[in-house]
Amino acid sequence: MLLLLAVAPELQARHEWLAMAASFAPYGWVAWLVALVLVLAGARGRTRLAAAPLALGLAWHTAMLVPYLPAPATAAASPSASVSVLELNLHYGRADLRALATQVREARPDVVVLAEVTTANEEVFGQKAWAKMFPYRAGSAGQPYDPKTGIGDSRGTLVLSRYPLSATEHAAATRFTNLAVVVELPDHPFTLVAAHPVNPEYGADAWVSDADALTRLALKHDAGPLVVAGDLNATAEHLTLRQLSARTGLTDAGAGHGWQPTFPADAWYPPLIQIDHVLVSREFRTLDHHTIRVPGTDHLGLVVRLSLG
Repeated sequence: MLLLLAVAPELQARHEWLAMAASFAPYGWVAWLVALVLVLAGARGRTRLAAAPLALGLAWHTAMLVPYLPAPATAAASPSASVSVLELNLHYGRADLRALATQVREARPDVVVLAEVTTANEEVFGQKAWAKMFPYRAGSAGQPYDPKTGIGDSRGTLVLSRYPLSATEHAAATRFTNLAVVVELPDHPFTLVAAHPVNPEYGADAWVSDADALTRLALKHDAGPLVVAGDLNATAEHLTLRQLSARTGLTDAGAGHGWQPTFPADAWYPPLIQIDHVLVSREFRTLDHHTIRVPGTDHLGLVVRLSLG
């Protein structure tokens, strides 16, 4: 079933449970392997022929996982410019911003893309220490998390930048904020789309609709260098991310850097799926791609260093 949802992604749009199940498509490899081992160990005579379709399924699923493998390092030409992007979902604004500040000082990103930002977070980012690191910002903030009711606001999306930001534009009719800004990197300006479409729990129709609006926003800016960064609420096997990549020509900056799941990050077990991404146009090359952990949020963040030109 998981393999079917991956090879026929249009099925995911039929129901939110199918979309959520597709998140775990890579783990179907384990089921094929276990079934094959059990048949080979327990079957006798001609019944062992049942192993053939299982072996075929295992091979097919293994081929699907090849993009998750690290690629050999290759020498790259000296870039004329480089830019570093940090991406993180703040989980209704509950992330530890002091810990995030420590990560920022270590990673020294040029641009920070934050999802689920609240007005309380926005006040902190307006303080002197943050404003000195990132004098430019664009986006919006949602309402603070209410611990009494457990209700959080996911609508806020904010971009913090060392470089001037201009030409803000929002995706039409998305539940959360998805916006495009021009980052005025000296001599190499590029468009950044800070993305946060809804997850399948809002319903398959809403999930597909939000992703389509995000894709239309990205397509308005795909004539030049383009970065889409954020919590995309989609894995590489999902219909929505496949359509975004196919229509815009963007590729995942993490390709060739190994599988780096980002969610959930607040459980006793390690993160299982990668729904946070930095997607880039062909003008960019990835120099580094790794996750970071910030207490208080259910996502790992991404730090991606890119060359441009």
